[in-house]
Amino acid sequence: MDRPTYRQHLRQRLIDSEVPPTLHSGLIEYFAQRRETGSFLRACLENDLREACARADDINRYELHAIVTFLNNFCPSTAWGSPAIVTAWLAEAEPVPEIFE
Repeated sequence: MDRPTYRQHLRQRLIDSEVPPTLHSGLIEYFAQRRETGSFLRACLENDLREACARADDINRYELHAIVTFLNNFCPSTAWGSPAIVTAWLAEAEPVPEIFE
């Protein structure tokens, strides 16, 4: 049986956490390839509730709990939690390996 890729793993964890599908690709690529996100997700990743609420659209304002559940339970602490951590994560040259064990 094939091992799941990191992207597949993240997608399943996003589904499990009930994060809206419209946010999946942004979060997956942030963690898998260290790509910048939009301002709403950036605020969530930086643990900035006030900014996340200000930038949320009509759907995502109700999804903050699901996003934080996903981040807290399934994402590396070296990738989210403060502006400095997010900046450092994005500055890393190497993307996360595709194979997830």
